[in-house]
Amino acid sequence: MKRVSRWLVVAAVVGTARDLSARPARAPLPQQLDAPEINVEPPRIFLKTAMPAAPATGRRVISVAAGGNLQQALDAAQPGDVIELAKGAVFSGNFTLRNKNTASDAWIVIRPANHANLPAEGTRMTPAVAQRLALPRIETPNAEDPIKTARGAHHYRLVALDVGIAAARNQAWTAITLGDDNRTLADIPHDLVLDRMYVHGNATATLRRCVVINSASTAIIDSWLSDCHEKGSDSQAILGYNGPGPFKIVNNYLEGAGENVMFGGADPSIVGMVPSDIEIRRNHFYKPLAWKGKWTIKNHLELKNAQRVLIEGNVMENSWWDGQAGASLLVKSTNQSGKCQWCVSRDVNIRLNLIRNVGVGIAFTGMDGGPVTTTARNISMTDNVISRINLPPFEGDGFAMILSGLTSVVIAHNTIVEAKTAMVLGGVNQDFSFHDNILASIKYGVIADGMTVKAAIATHLPGSRFIRNALVVPDAGVDYPQGNYFPPSLRAIGFEDLAGENYRLVRISKYEKAGTGGKDIGADVVALDAAIAGVRVP
Repeated sequence: MKRVSRWLVVAAVVGTARDLSARPARAPLPQQLDAPEINVEPPRIFLKTAMPAAPATGRRVISVAAGGNLQQALDAAQPGDVIELAKGAVFSGNFTLRNKNTASDAWIVIRPANHANLPAEGTRMTPAVAQRLALPRIETPNAEDPIKTARGAHHYRLVALDVGIAAARNQAWTAITLGDDNRTLADIPHDLVLDRMYVHGNATATLRRCVVINSASTAIIDSWLSDCHEKGSDSQAILGYNGPGPFKIVNNYLEGAGENVMFGGADPSIVGMVPSDIEIRRNHFYKPLAWKGKWTIKNHLELKNAQRVLIEGNVMENSWWDGQAGASLLVKSTNQSGKCQWCVSRDVNIRLNLIRNVGVGIAFTGMDGGPVTTTARNISMTDNVISRINLPPFEGDGFAMILSGLTSVVIAHNTIVEAKTAMVLGGVNQDFSFHDNILASIKYGVIADGMTVKAAIATHLPGSRFIRNALVVPDAGVDYPQGNYFPPSLRAIGFEDLAGENYRLVRISKYEKAGTGGKDIGADVVALDAAIAGVRVP
């Protein structure tokens, strides 16, 4: 992404002090806000991932001792069987989950022999728990995957395994590949679950990807994916580009240097393929600050080819200007290598997330790369808190980069504080709504090269609904659309505990019930706190 120049500085206007207990006069409500909000289609399928019940008959338990032949056990297993790996055993090799060439929907479960001691379903695995339980380890002695699926493999559930690269290795491509070289729909692996897994590289080695999900009906739940990083190339904790979904990514810790999670990034080999029906909830996205200058950093979550995506209840921390501008969320339709005109990002619902310590909060653009049939559209972003944006050491470009060719975007009821820049605009974007947000920036407000605020909004967001926002900006009130509020400081908004990052509005806040429909301006922090409760796991 090219840096947008910021030579334009609008003169600051000092706001007058106001009594916190006095509610502001309601801003006049433009008629165009009465138009219905966009209709963002949710995922059509939400995967159910409870542990499958044991079949009434036919289940075998195949035990593999330390030094045993794991591939032989995998090849011998039939639907309904369980493979149990010895506590603390290390299996070195490149192992394949075979297609059993059966229509059975019974699962093959691969788990530790001491599975009775595992944390309960719904509890995230951690490195400390993995070490305490001495999880069986599967590691590659070379650059190839420790675990991958054969074409068409299905109904495998991997539970509480430690998967990675041998300590002596300094480079490997992927730890687990679910779907490799799919050419037809029949090739696509499906019904796959990674449950309470510990998948990781190490602090010094290159591991380009922890998990690739070019598959269908695939879930990664309650797992810990870490040290997925590379210098000079993109790296991800989770990457999907050539599988249809649905996908469930819930309750994981995710470390990826390039992107923690990305859909797209390579042209699908199956014509018309768009990863779809994607649930991304209650994950902790994280980039250790120790990675700065060591690995190539880009974004937390990037969508280049994805539709019907729910992003809810996540905590996303630490991203900075490096390989790109350091955005937390990047959404665009991308024809990566010129062979995917159908690639599209649409119907994306971003709600109830906490984002902090980032170079850029969001970067949305209609298209990138070669031509696409459909530019990015139908994006809803509501009730999120984004704090500490573009502040050292998390440098970037500010809260939002809205760059070109978007259609039908709503950004409403968010609380955005401590941004260096409010919004950078470029291109022409249709049907854009920005309302009922709290947005505080330190140095720049809404900017576009060589334009006043009014001209920038009219040019880049024609016909937009820009209303009922509480804007703490250096150019307060200068040339902004009518119907917005301009508190003189963050403190004047009336948060419960600004220093403690508790952004609930106090009962005497001027902005309580001052939004459209009589709602509070800013995020529903009570709902957000409930959505992210327990997401950060020590």
